[in-house]
Order: sequence, then C-alpha cells, then structure tokens
Amino acid sequence: MGISITDLRNGRESDQTLENLLTALSLNLELRARYRVFEFEATQDGHHEVAELFNALRAAEGEQIATLMAGLQARLGDVDVSGLVSPG
Repeated sequence: MGISITDLRNGRESDQTLENLLTALSLNLELRARYRVFEFEATQDGHHEVAELFNALRAAEGEQIATLMAGLQARLGDVDVSGLVSPG
C-alpha cells in the first residue's frame, strides 16, 4: 500500500510550507473528483457545453495536481510521493 496525505502529515516534522502543499493538494484532488460528477450531471441534463466546461476544468486541475506533486516531491526529497495520487 502507498503513502497517504495523512501519513505525510503525521509521519514527520511538519512546517507551514508542507502543510500548505498538502492542503492545496487535498483541495485540488477533491475539486477534480467533483468536476467529474458535475460533468456527468450536466451531460445527463442535456447541457453538453457545460459538461465540456467541467471536463476542461478537470483537466486544468490535473495539471495543477501534477505541479503540486512536483513541489511536494522537491520539498520532501527522500520520500517517494509518486503513488500518492491516481491519474485523473
């Protein structure tokens, strides 16, 4: 089993920068998941343009998550965080 955000918070001395990275990552992951649901619901309601908007927003969140993961890896150095996030 891989490492979790909770493991990172509890398993080492933390500073505000690490906390901010983990909080931003958590929020972006939640938002990406919500956009997928919003896209589905807009499609079900027949609002295909809005569904495409949510799809584009989800893709943008994916890019932000990748950037945050790179920052987290740079901050932690010795901890492999590659398994922390599943592809969107």
